[in-house]
Amino acid sequence: MSPPSATISPATTPQHDPNSEDPNKPIDTPTKLPRPKLRFHINDLRHPGSNAFITLVPNLPSTVDNTLAAIIEHLYNPPRPPKHDEACTPITSKAPTPTFIPSVPATRSVTVFLRDIDGVAYTTGTELDDDHKEIHISLQYILTAMKLSNPRAEIVGVLTHELVHCYQHTAPRQSGDSVPSPPGGLIEGIADFVRLKAGFIPPHWKRPSCAKERAEKWDQGYQHTAFFLEWLEDVRIGRGAIGMLNDRLLRVGYMGEESEHGSTSFWEELFGLGIKGLWDEYGKHLDKHGKMPTDRHSGNWEDEIATPSEWLPQNA
Repeated sequence: MSPPSATISPATTPQHDPNSEDPNKPIDTPTKLPRPKLRFHINDLRHPGSNAFITLVPNLPSTVDNTLAAIIEHLYNPPRPPKHDEACTPITSKAPTPTFIPSVPATRSVTVFLRDIDGVAYTTGTELDDDHKEIHISLQYILTAMKLSNPRAEIVGVLTHELVHCYQHTAPRQSGDSVPSPPGGLIEGIADFVRLKAGFIPPHWKRPSCAKERAEKWDQGYQHTAFFLEWLEDVRIGRGAIGMLNDRLLRVGYMGEESEHGSTSFWEELFGLGIKGLWDEYGKHLDKHGKMPTDRHSGNWEDEIATPSEWLPQNA
């Protein structure tokens, strides 16, 4: 007997052609919300994790739509140009104002699987067509999350992270192996950046309050890189900075992490400073100001989001 399946089949959102647009031209048109075909497969209805998921997320289409709205808001909505009577005061004069024309990936369908697998969750494209995505969530993980004070927030947070992988850019289309890939930690960091902005901060995330509490490297990934990206957008550059970074991965790829032979690095071209300089500035900001406020905004990435034993309550 086939696993139960619920299918939602709205119209596909028209996509921009990034090669026919000027990425520096400001726009004042909100990006449309994607409406992929949505499928839901439960591989074992008798597993207690299945009932837990359905209880905590009784309306999966609505939850997915809310998550897609957060993805569009934080990755595909550049700052609107100010009206003639509005003052425009940039956060910093060292970097260009974030602006780009959004080009949302043409993801045609998303299938959410609840399976008895190890780890937490992962996202992949189908073998025949990468525009069809699959999100696999561990049934055992769902039961583990039930021991948290807010299990729904944890489950929706993981779903948010994985849906970002369905709708973020990593390289120009049809680039093959000719363009260097971005660090995996950056890809995971962008996914957790959206999760952070959406307000689904799990208990095991610890915000650094000084430079020594940062991760060893900027591309450590997950929440470590997400907090750095949050500083980059909220303090150093301004709203739309991470959307511009995501857009640049589509248009030119991750070309040159550091300057070489007089060329401008990927980060310099975007933000006026190399990644080492930005990471150092982030540390200095933490040493001077402490933790960032918590209420500012409340491919095939087979990733384990967290080891459950790291964030379960000690008395669990």
